[in-house]
Amino acid sequence: MRLFFTGLETLHCGKSKSETGRARLVMPQKPEAGIKAERSSLPSPSVVACGDQWLMVDWHEHPKANQAARSLAGHLRREPQPFAAEAVAGVRTMALRLAETQRTQSFQQRASLREQAQQWLLDKASEALSWPALEGRLQLLQACYETPLAPDLASVAERTGLELQTVIRLHLESDFVAELIGFMPGFAYLGGLHPALRLPRRDSPRHKVSEGSIAIAGDQSAVYPSSTPGGWHLIGCCPERLFRPRQDPPALIQEGDRVRFERIDLEAFEKLWSQR
Repeated sequence: MRLFFTGLETLHCGKSKSETGRARLVMPQKPEAGIKAERSSLPSPSVVACGDQWLMVDWHEHPKANQAARSLAGHLRREPQPFAAEAVAGVRTMALRLAETQRTQSFQQRASLREQAQQWLLDKASEALSWPALEGRLQLLQACYETPLAPDLASVAERTGLELQTVIRLHLESDFVAELIGFMPGFAYLGGLHPALRLPRRDSPRHKVSEGSIAIAGDQSAVYPSSTPGGWHLIGCCPERLFRPRQDPPALIQEGDRVRFERIDLEAFEKLWSQR
């Protein structure tokens, strides 16, 4: 179906031409008698306008949503389209910034370009679900889980009903993927946290989280690349510098990279930290 409003448009699998100036909801036609409609338990991708310069593809709760978002963003970078200026992958979405149109173009011409972009995105969004995953580099990060560096480790163990060492072991055994880079330069949202460790964010965020802090929240983990306020649970610390502004690329972890943690003791951590 397709929903069109002035300034807001959502496209789904159905196709229809909109009427100028009127909001219109087009429902898929019912199947003919005797023909069983095919139904999928997985949601279909949709495209929605975000202001007048951006379009967003949403894969909703599809299990391959992030893979599709990263694949489609990568496809647009490798094969630029005339209507596309920038593609940014999210956890379950991908945002596309539309190319700037010439001032001499009419409203109809600009609307046509936008319509072309929307339909292209909708077609490719479905295809991207079957594209092979784009695997980045394997990043092995050192992690110290000693008490001075893990202020929330005990509370995580208590809330999950696990022993301290079990919490650490499950974090070490998790295979993480950098689903997106955001919040601050070099901050990688690492999907793949073991289900037994999944907790909501803290009720009261800290005013300051130290650089290198290893944190968990929801189904993700992260390493803070610099000091900042934050509301995730802190269970350890990484001595490696994750963001160097003068390097190319400046962030150690890139979108799509696989991440594993290797445990070190406090003495090794302090030595590595001093060598940064």
